[in-house]
Amino acid sequence: MRRTEGADRARPIIEARGAAVVAARRRVVRRGSGAAIHDLRVATRRLQAALEVFGPRLPERPRRRLDRRARRIRRQLGPVRNSRVLRAMLRRLRVRPDSDESRFVAGLVRRLDRPAGAKGGADRRALPGIGKRVRALLRGMRGNPEGIAAPAGAALPGRAEAVARAASTAGEGDPESMHRLRIAVKRYRYVLEVLAETGAPSLEPSIRGAREVQRELGRLHDLDVLIEWVRDAVHVPAAAAFLRRLLSLRSRQAERTLRRLARFHPAGARGKRRTAA
Repeated sequence: MRRTEGADRARPIIEARGAAVVAARRRVVRRGSGAAIHDLRVATRRLQAALEVFGPRLPERPRRRLDRRARRIRRQLGPVRNSRVLRAMLRRLRVRPDSDESRFVAGLVRRLDRPAGAKGGADRRALPGIGKRVRALLRGMRGNPEGIAAPAGAALPGRAEAVARAASTAGEGDPESMHRLRIAVKRYRYVLEVLAETGAPSLEPSIRGAREVQRELGRLHDLDVLIEWVRDAVHVPAAAAFLRRLLSLRSRQAERTLRRLARFHPAGARGKRRTAA
């Protein structure tokens, strides 16, 4: 990308993404719904991607402080998000009424209700603010017009190569390597979306491919988190049978994910592209 290409988009992109985080945070504090929590976590990632793309020439201190605050908000909501997602998964799994398995699942749901904020309690109301930090960065950008003209495409090769490295070690589909790959694909996709907003051409197929892989990796990750919850309760009657059922579901999801990965080739990596076979 040329030095000035997309320069006039840096400020409106960061301003719009900062406003999206502020608005999503307000919805979480007011309502605490699962959809609002999801939207806020996504909005923080999209803001951080914009900070990464334009970061080398943004005012350093306000950029760094805003990035840290966005990360803190997202991580604070992580346990709440996991509780909601896992409870939804348990509701979708069919179990025979009045069986040992149904009683075990009901016990799991009660455990998932207990983490701080799982029902939208005090945690979400204690979320730190972020609006002042967004405004501080935007003020700094007004005094730094040369920096805003920095090339935006420099972030893409590193993110694409991170995906390729993670994919090259994920061939067995184990939880740890697939989790690393999921994070790498997320970051790559959000950088692509920023670049598309600057006017970079022909990125939609790559964004669509990353989104599809991310979806499969997300399903696998949620199963892995649920499996760990069940393993913690394996001494409970019916836990072992339920665990075997989850492991079977995970095996099938891992196969689907690896098939999708075999067709996925991240754009923008330097040199030879590598993905899991």
